[in-house]
Amino acid sequence: MSALSDLNVELKQFWELPQHEDAKLATKLTEVQNWQKDRIRKTHADLFSQPKNKPMADYFLTHLYGGDSLNQIVSQLEKIVPKAQKVEKLAPSNALETGILGVKTAITSTKLDLKLAQWLIENDLDVNEANMKKAYVAVDDEVARRQQIEDLKQVCYRSDKYLNSFILQKGFKLAKNQAYKHNLQPLYDFIDSGFAAMKPLKSVGSFIDPFCERELTIIDEVHRDA
Repeated sequence: MSALSDLNVELKQFWELPQHEDAKLATKLTEVQNWQKDRIRKTHADLFSQPKNKPMADYFLTHLYGGDSLNQIVSQLEKIVPKAQKVEKLAPSNALETGILGVKTAITSTKLDLKLAQWLIENDLDVNEANMKKAYVAVDDEVARRQQIEDLKQVCYRSDKYLNSFILQKGFKLAKNQAYKHNLQPLYDFIDSGFAAMKPLKSVGSFIDPFCERELTIIDEVHRDA
């Protein structure tokens, strides 16, 4: 089964998530995601503020963390999955698989935060630090959160490996016109934005390793103190 075909079920499940039909839940989810982004900015302020890291920090917060851009990407992928074989000829498979993993990671982030939003609504609580901690403990998605961090790391290292190959880079650039011609601009740009964000980095590990280490520490602290 192709990488895009394998994604089909997950895309359908994404549109079945309740926030698409529940305005109150959608609003709460947005509040949770905005809180999460602010928390990440504050937690990693030193890392994110370094000039060479700013493009990568922006990519994390705008592309790998759900939101309106994710809805657009999922909508686009849903249209092209039925013609997966044609699409997979337009770009190197490694690049496509990396982009798809990035989309899956963004979907996972949305699903995890959706659970928090649902719990907060059920308990009639606002989105703030104290209540978010309560929600984390009550929902108890520790294992899934750890996998989320691992997936983020894989997206970064796969992209870094791809960028270090001149032949693969060239092939991806040559695919741009065809991708746009076949209305695949959102998917192509999603993948390309990740590569562009990593170019200023001397080593992707200098960004993603301390980021993941700190996030895992926070997960430990939340559940240890529960």
